[in-house]
Amino acid sequence: MFHSVKRLFSTSVVGLYASAVPNVRAGNAARQKVHPILASKVFIKSDAGTRKARTLRRKEKRLKKQIIRDVNNLKKYEQKNLNFAVDPVLGHANGFMTRIKKEVQNADTRLAGGYDREEFEKLVYGAEKSALDKSKGTTVLHEAVKLAEERKKRALLTILHLRNTSESDKRKLAIKLAREEFRREEGDTGSPEVQSAIMTVKIHFAMEHVKNNPKDHQYTQKVRHCVQQRQRILKYLKRVKPQSYYLTIAKLGLTDDVVTREFNMGRQYFEDYKVWGDKKLIKLSDKQQAKVDKFSSLRKRVQGYHELAKKNSEIIKNLQQEKKQLKAKKVAKQPST
Repeated sequence: MFHSVKRLFSTSVVGLYASAVPNVRAGNAARQKVHPILASKVFIKSDAGTRKARTLRRKEKRLKKQIIRDVNNLKKYEQKNLNFAVDPVLGHANGFMTRIKKEVQNADTRLAGGYDREEFEKLVYGAEKSALDKSKGTTVLHEAVKLAEERKKRALLTILHLRNTSESDKRKLAIKLAREEFRREEGDTGSPEVQSAIMTVKIHFAMEHVKNNPKDHQYTQKVRHCVQQRQRILKYLKRVKPQSYYLTIAKLGLTDDVVTREFNMGRQYFEDYKVWGDKKLIKLSDKQQAKVDKFSSLRKRVQGYHELAKKNSEIIKNLQQEKKQLKAKKVAKQPST
């Protein structure tokens, strides 16, 4: 029994620990990931006594078990408390909503009420030409008509300017643009892609209201319903058309975990994503705080294992190189037959 343990935990660099060391091959600079189990490696000096060597091997065995236990516990905790890749409500900051909002607020091409600036200019030009055709007179009269039409145009532009429009009109225009971008064909208003895009537009506009009105709990509940409905629509799309599903969530700025994982838009969400700034919304109990501190110290301990494993990996690699050099020297000293 003792001899088998001796072979397992011998000072030789082959075996379990040597297999965890990165292999350096010619022309391949890529390094393999160092396993934290290397942190338990104890280097026993050649002149150490039998009793001391046995004690160090036992220590190494205990440390190895502790490292495995700590790493597994941390993995379980992180899998259970895994954060979303993006904001589960608003999605990625550079999603299609950024473009939609810029288009909606573009006063050069858009007017209030959903009117297009180009169509407006055509209508004004037609009205001015009609007024000039009706007014048969001198050049002074023509200039007076042109001046009156210009005043009408400026008055209409002031009324229809985007800064004078309501949020409802902006939302309607954004929904129209989203429908045009995600439709499968002309006149498509009910496909899952269009419905999820419309829901995303409604969520973004509603969240602006929630940010400015934290006490409006009824409106917050409406946003929750919209988020859940979007999840159901996207889950259905993933089931029937996976390729279109992944294209849609990429354009919406969402990820697969946001759609498939269970999500509760509660106080924890508002605090984590700082919807109302750095306001503290949840106070942990002593038991909950103790649990958080416990896993925080566990994370630091595992990080220490990784750092120590890297150092031990370098030591083992140097020992391997020294062993190869000694072997090469012995071969070189042997007389040729």
